[in-house]
Amino acid sequence: MTDVQEIALSAFVAHGPTSLQMRDEGALAGLTFAVKDLIDVAGYRSAWGNPDRLRDAEPAVATAPSVLVPLMAGARIVGKTHTDELACGMFGMNPHFGIPINPRAPDRVPGGSSSGSASAVAAGLCDFGIGTDTGGSIRVPASFCGLYGLRTTFGRISVAGVMPMAPSFDTVGFLARDAAMLKRVGEAYFGTIGAAGPQRLLLARDAFDIPVPAIGAALLPVARSLAPAEEVTLFAEGVDFWLDTFRPLQLHDLWSTLGGWATMPGRVLSQAVEERIALSATVDPRMFAKAVIQREALTSRLVRLLGDDGMLIIPTAHDLPPLRTAPVSAQVAFREKTLALTCIASLCRLPQINIPAVEVDGCPVGLSLIAAPRGDERLLAFAAELGAIPSASVPA
Repeated sequence: MTDVQEIALSAFVAHGPTSLQMRDEGALAGLTFAVKDLIDVAGYRSAWGNPDRLRDAEPAVATAPSVLVPLMAGARIVGKTHTDELACGMFGMNPHFGIPINPRAPDRVPGGSSSGSASAVAAGLCDFGIGTDTGGSIRVPASFCGLYGLRTTFGRISVAGVMPMAPSFDTVGFLARDAAMLKRVGEAYFGTIGAAGPQRLLLARDAFDIPVPAIGAALLPVARSLAPAEEVTLFAEGVDFWLDTFRPLQLHDLWSTLGGWATMPGRVLSQAVEERIALSATVDPRMFAKAVIQREALTSRLVRLLGDDGMLIIPTAHDLPPLRTAPVSAQVAFREKTLALTCIASLCRLPQINIPAVEVDGCPVGLSLIAAPRGDERLLAFAAELGAIPSASVPA
C-alpha cells in the first residue's frame, strides 16, 4: 500500500500555498481543493511543469477567476499540483518533477496533464481538484484514477490566469471522488442545478470498437444499462477525419502561444515536449484552414444530433493506464488511439463528464457522457441521480 505522505509529495508542488482561504462561509465551506500548476494563485508562481519557468516566473499578481469562484464559496486551497510539462501530455509523466502516484493503480500512471490534481483527489488529500482540459486532461486522469471529472463547455469558465496551451480548445474542469461532490462544485460556478429531467441517451456504438477488446467488452454492457438508448454512428466521416481535423488546429494553437517561449536559446525542455513544439512549427497553413472548416461541419452535425436533451455515451480512454515504466514510444501510440475518443468534445467545444464504470485487471475504467453546449448542469445532475455504478471487476 502506497503511503499517503508519499502520494502527497508526488502530487503537490513545493512552490504553492499549503493553506489559503478567503472566506469561511459559502456553498463550499468546509471543503478543500487543489489547483493545477498552470493556473495562477496571487503571490505564487506557476511553473507549468518546467524548471525554467519555475526559475524565471514572477509570483502571480492576481488569482485566476476559476480559482476565485471556489475560494469565494468558502473552500480552502491545500496546494498547487504537478502537471505534464506545458500541458503537453496525457499521462502525468514529467521528467523534471516526476510522476504523481495513481492511488488506484500505483504501478501505472495517473493520467495527465491534470495529473497531480487527480492523484490528490483520488488519495483523499482534498475534496476536489481544479484542472484544465484541452485534449483530455481532465477526462483521462479521471478515468485512470477512478474519479468523476467534468470538462466544461468551451468558454463557460474563464481561462484568464491560465497558461494558454491551445486557446481554441482550452477549458477549465474539476475532479471529485463522487458525483454529488462534483455537482456541488458545479453549482458554485453555474448556480443551483435542478433535476436532470428527461434524457435522450445516444450510444455511439462505433466508439466502443476503438478501445482494446477487454475495455470495449466491459464498458458496453454498462453503457446499455444506464437507460434505454438509441444506437448511433458517431464517426460517419471516419476516425481519421476527426484526428486529421484535430491535429493541425491544436498544433497551430500550441505554436502560436508557446512556440516563441519554448524555442528561446538555452531553453530546457524534455525531449518529448521539444519534439512536439518542433512539430507544431511545421503545420501547413492550407491544412489548418481546411481543418477550420471541417471542425465547424463536425460541430454542426454533432450539435444537431444532441439537440436540447441528448447525451452521447462513449468510452473515455481506449486502454488501461500505461505502466509508469512505459517507454515514450508506447506513450505516443497510446495517445493517438485515446485521442480518437477525447477529440470529439474538444473539437466540438462540448462538455463531457467521466463516470467511473468498471475495473479491468484491477484498474479503474471510465465511461463518458457528452452533452450539447452549456449542457454541463444536465451532465452533473444526471451523474448525481445515477449514483455510483455497481463496480464489476473484469480480467484483462
